Amino acid sequence: MFAEPRGDYSWVFDLVATDPVTRHRALDRHQALLAAASDALHRSNALWSAHYRSRSSQSRLGAAMDQAHADFRWHEAQTIYGPLHAFRDAADGDGVARAMWAPFAVLYLRWEAEHPDEWSAPQSWMWSRWGTKEMLLRRLDRGGLPEDIQPPIAELILAALRRPYRCKDWTYACLVRHLDDPLFLSEVEVLAAADDPLARLRAQFVLHVATDREQRITRTSWRRWLTAVG
Repeated sequence: MFAEPRGDYSWVFDLVATDPVTRHRALDRHQALLAAASDALHRSNALWSAHYRSRSSQSRLGAAMDQAHADFRWHEAQTIYGPLHAFRDAADGDGVARAMWAPFAVLYLRWEAEHPDEWSAPQSWMWSRWGTKEMLLRRLDRGGLPEDIQPPIAELILAALRRPYRCKDWTYACLVRHLDDPLFLSEVEVLAAADDPLARLRAQFVLHVATDREQRITRTSWRRWLTAVG
């Protein structure tokens, strides 16, 4: 469990800025903080290994290990992962925390959607980026969508319908049942008649999900639906 992050995170929204200079400044800051976190983690692991192999108690070694781990936690928490961990750990019934941190989950998803090369660069992440994407989508599904993030979530779903498939995109279908937006559904209906056969089928599947909001969406739901419609 991570402690609630502290600090000014307004700069991380520049990761999706339209101005490339502003965006790359934020990207450099994010990557530098992650590099420092990674160095501290490696130092902590090395100290732990040395401490574990030691036959005697070494309080100085233990203190150095604790400091290295604290350095790792601090640097990582200054990146987008600080708010993402806070969103992940917020209780389902804690509407205040969810409203505070959910925009950062949307930001992460937008970053992947709009700037995939920068998002997926090795310097931009420490843990599985696809696992993080799936975790955020599932967490949004489980806790519901705060009203202010529903429009960008609708745009992210539409973008996923239009583009070539990316890992974990199927999880966006879980969020359709949380949207009650006639404009969103009308745009999906337009895609359901698109010339692109894959986009057309995806949109038809989303409309199917929208009519059955109790349906549980799994990795196999799409394939079962395809089989059923022939």
